[in-house]
Amino acid sequence: MEALIIQNMASLSVQESTPLPTARTRDNAGANEAKDISIIVEALHLMNPCGIKIATAFKEEFGIAILDARPRKGASRGKHYDFEVLIGQVDSPETSGNWMRVEHKGSKNYIPINPSDTPWQAGVQFHNGGCEKYSLAKYYAKTWYDILIGSSTLTNEFNIKADIPTYEEWFQKDCKAQDDSRTKYGMELKKTVIISNGSLRNKRAMVFAALDITEEYKTQLIKEVLPIANEALEQKDYWMAIHGDLTGDFYVKWYPKFTIAEINEVIITKDLDINMVFHCNDGFTFKGILRWGKGAGFSNLRIDLK
Repeated sequence: MEALIIQNMASLSVQESTPLPTARTRDNAGANEAKDISIIVEALHLMNPCGIKIATAFKEEFGIAILDARPRKGASRGKHYDFEVLIGQVDSPETSGNWMRVEHKGSKNYIPINPSDTPWQAGVQFHNGGCEKYSLAKYYAKTWYDILIGSSTLTNEFNIKADIPTYEEWFQKDCKAQDDSRTKYGMELKKTVIISNGSLRNKRAMVFAALDITEEYKTQLIKEVLPIANEALEQKDYWMAIHGDLTGDFYVKWYPKFTIAEINEVIITKDLDINMVFHCNDGFTFKGILRWGKGAGFSNLRIDLK
């Protein structure tokens, strides 16, 4: 036991001497969160003082122990959690235990955690979904095609030699593609626009002006978004909030699984992109944005929910 304590304290000392990879800024949030998660997983695996504090808070909240922790397997976009914990009874770990998925929300500020400030209120990366999943995105895509592509507007402006693809071909190979354009037209258009040091961002205004986003579109959008958002939330068995420095003083609080029972309203604004705010039950809100992922008007039209 004494050797284990010495080992754990040595591990904590190593963690304390390891600086965060970058300054705590918005631009470096991803790198710092990855570092925090690594510290948490190691702490729970070794049950050093940091891990004991986190595990004790879990048992006080749910009446069951954390036996171990491990990193998330892989980096697939379909995995909407940060790491896993093995939960069960300490006195019989060989006969009990399930690996459960955890979402971590951290803050550098060493301030008490208000129980009413649930971690999902700080924002959730739900899903980055292709345009084919949403009626509104397909409406936008068809409008873009009709005004700028099918009409020969872009062909004439940029002297494109390739034949204009049908809407169906353009939608499949360019618009919804998760990488660069694959039609001859799309490839030539992107190359020509880039060579001219231009972009198609200024074309968005005329497309926005032509869109008539009716209540029917909003209702359908809510129906399409709800199961997609909950699919991501269902992967988060527990939520954990940390305020402070994991290698020093910090507050920790655990929360159970959260899903959305109902989306009551969506407010849509047309700015540089199409922005959405979804208002749900219990005052919870989240945002969506309809945007091009690989250059405006070229490819990868998508809706990001967060």
